[in-house]
Amino acid sequence: MGNGHRKKPFSGKQKKKQLQAKRAKNSSKREEDSDNEAFEALDIHVDESKHVKNEGGSLNKEQISNNKDDNITLPSMRKLFGPSKRLNSVFEKLSPREIKAQRKASMNAFTRLPSTALEVSIKDIYTTIIDFPKRPPWHYGMTKEELETNEEHSFQRWLDDVYDKYPREELSFFEHNLDVWRQLWRVLEISDIILIVVDIRHPLLHFTPSLYNYVVKDMKRKMILVFNKIDLVAEHTVYAWTKYFEEQFPEISIVGFSCYSKDNRIIDDTSTASLQKRMKRPKKRRYQALGIKELLIACKLIKQGVEVNWIELIEQYNRNEAVFDNLSDNTEGKVEKIVDNESQETSSDVEPLDIGEESIKQIENQIRVVDIQSTETSPHKNLITIGLVGHPNVGKSSLINSILGRTVVSISRTPGHTKHFQTIHLSKNVRLCDSPGLVFPSLLPKQLQILSGLFPISQVQEPYSTIQYIAERIPLESILKLDPPENLKNNEWSAWYLCEAFAIKRRYYTKAPRPDVYRAANAILRLINDGRILLSFKPPGFFTSLKYLILQRDDADLPIN
Repeated sequence: MGNGHRKKPFSGKQKKKQLQAKRAKNSSKREEDSDNEAFEALDIHVDESKHVKNEGGSLNKEQISNNKDDNITLPSMRKLFGPSKRLNSVFEKLSPREIKAQRKASMNAFTRLPSTALEVSIKDIYTTIIDFPKRPPWHYGMTKEELETNEEHSFQRWLDDVYDKYPREELSFFEHNLDVWRQLWRVLEISDIILIVVDIRHPLLHFTPSLYNYVVKDMKRKMILVFNKIDLVAEHTVYAWTKYFEEQFPEISIVGFSCYSKDNRIIDDTSTASLQKRMKRPKKRRYQALGIKELLIACKLIKQGVEVNWIELIEQYNRNEAVFDNLSDNTEGKVEKIVDNESQETSSDVEPLDIGEESIKQIENQIRVVDIQSTETSPHKNLITIGLVGHPNVGKSSLINSILGRTVVSISRTPGHTKHFQTIHLSKNVRLCDSPGLVFPSLLPKQLQILSGLFPISQVQEPYSTIQYIAERIPLESILKLDPPENLKNNEWSAWYLCEAFAIKRRYYTKAPRPDVYRAANAILRLINDGRILLSFKPPGFFTSLKYLILQRDDADLPIN
């Protein structure tokens, strides 16, 4: 017998609410358990009420106490994320107080700066050069556990030293994951030539002086600076940056590179028309790389002693360039205004260039993920290893795909897509080594890091200060053709008003419904990151002198217009 209670009717609406409440309770419990495990592993001495971990692997500012004895402790990432995610990048997270203050400041009207605000020098960007962690001394008599413990202790001392020397609010986002740094150590150890890849739109932000000093002066290795994405800016901008780096860092070789053909219509990349209209890159595309021949010539001049048929390699890309020229008319997309189309490109749409069956057979099955415990710890005597290093999202993997003429390593617009370094053979005794993108410590403003693609846009907590930084330097409201809000006085735009107007234009609304300002700011940052809104920094004197025009005239023996 039952307890005598009659069953009560239970409607579908009530059942739905019951299931929703149950799911919410279980979800909350899972998040709480996950947070507790993460903070036990991190061993951060802060109040329990502040224990919040970001899904993207960020660390709260509250997690890092201002006391000298309470610096952040980072164990092996296997304990924190598990084996599958141990190479995920880890960054510090903004506090709610900072987010609120920056959001409030974004509602104030900004002042448009002169064009010279786009001029930057190495001293402007790196007022203080912060060293990066080096691999501690080791020998073959050490066990795996001793080696890893030694590296963890050395990395912890370096991390403590950084937070002791520099105010936390001034430090930029930088890599806190030891396993990612280990990947860099391995690439530097086995490479004969180091290619540091930078985005030509903001090369100084991606060029790390501490890495240059370590590779060139300490390791005595050769370095080549690769200006990537040169199709996005005018030729004069590339020339000016080349001359600037040659003056500042005479020991490096410099080449320009792009996965796409050059748009000859970009003559002045500072005009509003150039900022407003960008070349729509077709989804079905071929790797029309520019600068491969120049890159191989630079490697040939730098590395001697290993028997390599450089002439044959260079001639191969001479033939490919002739094919590219014939295909340029068919692969060029039409110019569209960025506000009319927001199509996205994925690597799965890539159509590889046919470089011959023999070359393809030689390339296939030669890609291997190299474990960091590999016995190879120095450049191979019978091979030339060309290591690619640099920040996330500068196009290292795309460069390798373009050199080989087909997709051999996966690419993504999300920074930090490459997790392990990989070696790909260009010939039987020349190999390329692709490393994960890594953010070095610096005192760069966080806004600069975000707009240059060093930090994943999906993880940006407060995008409005970055929008203001951009709007102070280029006319975003004109580029996006925004209608001023009704309550805008004297056409005094603010970053918040810009995002609100763009949200209305694109019909981004919350459930409230109110303009989804955050989504609009996120979309603008993606347009800038993709190059469909052009923000390009210039070397000192670009706008205020004829220095680079005179140098370019002398080199080309052409008159100045």
